[in-house]
Amino acid sequence: RAPEAAILHESRDGELLRVRAPVATWESLLMVACRLRAAVDVGCVWSVATPSETSEDARELGEALEAGDECRAGSSDSGQQSCGLSAVQLRGQRRSHLGTESGYEAAPAHKVGWMQSERCAGTELHELAFVVRPKSLAQLQEVALDRTNPSSPNYRKWLSRTEVSDLTRNEQGLLELRAHLRAHAPEAGILHASRDGELLRVLAPVATWESLLSMEFFVYKHEEHNSTILRSNNYLLPGALKEHVSGVLQAINFEQFIPTTMPGIDLNTGSRDTQQPFSSASFGWANFTELQASKGPSLVTPTKLRTIYSMPAIAERGSDLAKMQAKTSQVVYGTLSQHWSPSDRTRFEEPFGIPQDNYVKQLKGQTEGFSMSGDAMCRQNPSDCAEANLDVQYMMAMSPWTQIGYWYVPKADEHGMYTFLNDFMAQFVDDDHPPQVVSISYGMPEYLVSKAALVLFETLAMKLALQGTTILVASGDDGAASFLARKKLHGEECWSVPLIGLQVSWPSSSHWVTSVGATVGPASGQPEVACQSNYTGPSTDGKAPLITSGGGYSQALTKPAWQEGIHNESSRGVPDVSLLGHNFAMVVGGRWLSVDGTSASAPALGGMLSLINAELIAVGRPTVGFLNQLLY
Repeated sequence: RAPEAAILHESRDGELLRVRAPVATWESLLMVACRLRAAVDVGCVWSVATPSETSEDARELGEALEAGDECRAGSSDSGQQSCGLSAVQLRGQRRSHLGTESGYEAAPAHKVGWMQSERCAGTELHELAFVVRPKSLAQLQEVALDRTNPSSPNYRKWLSRTEVSDLTRNEQGLLELRAHLRAHAPEAGILHASRDGELLRVLAPVATWESLLSMEFFVYKHEEHNSTILRSNNYLLPGALKEHVSGVLQAINFEQFIPTTMPGIDLNTGSRDTQQPFSSASFGWANFTELQASKGPSLVTPTKLRTIYSMPAIAERGSDLAKMQAKTSQVVYGTLSQHWSPSDRTRFEEPFGIPQDNYVKQLKGQTEGFSMSGDAMCRQNPSDCAEANLDVQYMMAMSPWTQIGYWYVPKADEHGMYTFLNDFMAQFVDDDHPPQVVSISYGMPEYLVSKAALVLFETLAMKLALQGTTILVASGDDGAASFLARKKLHGEECWSVPLIGLQVSWPSSSHWVTSVGATVGPASGQPEVACQSNYTGPSTDGKAPLITSGGGYSQALTKPAWQEGIHNESSRGVPDVSLLGHNFAMVVGGRWLSVDGTSASAPALGGMLSLINAELIAVGRPTVGFLNQLLY
């Protein structure tokens, strides 16, 4: 199998056999991906497959080579980085991604912009968060599947916050974790424990963590964003913790900085003068009539959405129907330091007869959101408001009387995923009365999400499902490749696909959310088809969309039971449902423009579900809750 290899030396008793061969030979034989770490040193990353999977991986490697999808050696990027993970390695990763029982977890082989620097001082303080397993994960899954199954007699018999806590809180695990930290990491200080104990945030010197978790911390620097983080290449939980702890956050995860501009918005359209700074008349259109004349019949408005999807008319102010809808709740999620503008919302609602009585509750932050600072920000730089404005305007337009909140998170940075998980838990999961609909229009490539983060989010989303909350997540705007394909690296476009494979967006790929894709067509009376940036058929009036609806198959999460018989892959497929996502009219910075994106589709669907929830509540029935088993 390695005829090019030459035996250099064999120790006297045969304990060590030294062999020299070309890198390509080792990559094929051992299923490793070699990367140049310095001009004279080559380091290899072992396959993520476990020894028990060797025979199956060997078979799959042969198939991959025959099919031509194996990543070949020597495909370097400007001489800096050679061939990445192979197709078979990625499939091996998918099989074992959630297998945290071993207590071992490694960082991704390709850290996408993060460069390892010096070892950090052992005295430096660093926060880690221990993800505590639910009291019985099997029981939690069983109850969640039962209560969301339309065929079950327990369908939509939602649990109270206390009942969910009783089902999940692992008191014994928390006690043992705290005791272990006291005994083996006395320097560690507990910063915070989540309400049900799923997450324990702890601060300690680096040397303490290195001793406790068999790890080595290095300083990593991001080549573009002038950011630094402390991370290890792997960690190993002590045997005494494996039963109750599924993993650790802030140890091996490497964040990607989400692009700050939406691919589906072009601020250079209309009367935009690209030579001048933004001003009240420097982009877009002055009023809706001008926008409509320019965009033609494919322009999507709240009125058109109601017609296409057979929605009821807006309830009259003060009517019993309006009062009934006011008993429902919905929330949109914002990050990237996105502000929403109250005056833009008012200007948007006027042409469509949408009542303006309702207000948006700010769920995080004191100066952002429903304030004049939001208006000022949107006029100073409209790109800082486009996403948030779109979400708020269309969720409110679909269900204007529903109580609505805007969940604000500061600009995504090197701790973005950690911030997201902490805030998601604090704002929703730990709340006695979580919102009935949550729409999330952001995501990250699944490859970069650690096992511990995946496990934690699945638990949190299940807990919300058991309380009757619907979580909608936009499936992304970059087809099957994720936003990494938008980013040039070493002068190459789409460099990420041969290195790490096609990528679904997370948390859209979670089992316990409904992933929402985008379509085009019905707005101009044409057949509904998937939104694609290379499509110029009649459904788009001959004008190609700016985005391609995200979708594909997870590399980390297995196929859920409700997708059996739907597709032949062994993993979770997304999206679950799609609706219009092209040419949405909106207002930003006082100007009218049109946008594309699954981030238009998700909040619009959220507003529709709030109307259904109102009808259910009116007759004494529970909310819709988790959708997927019902949809499939």
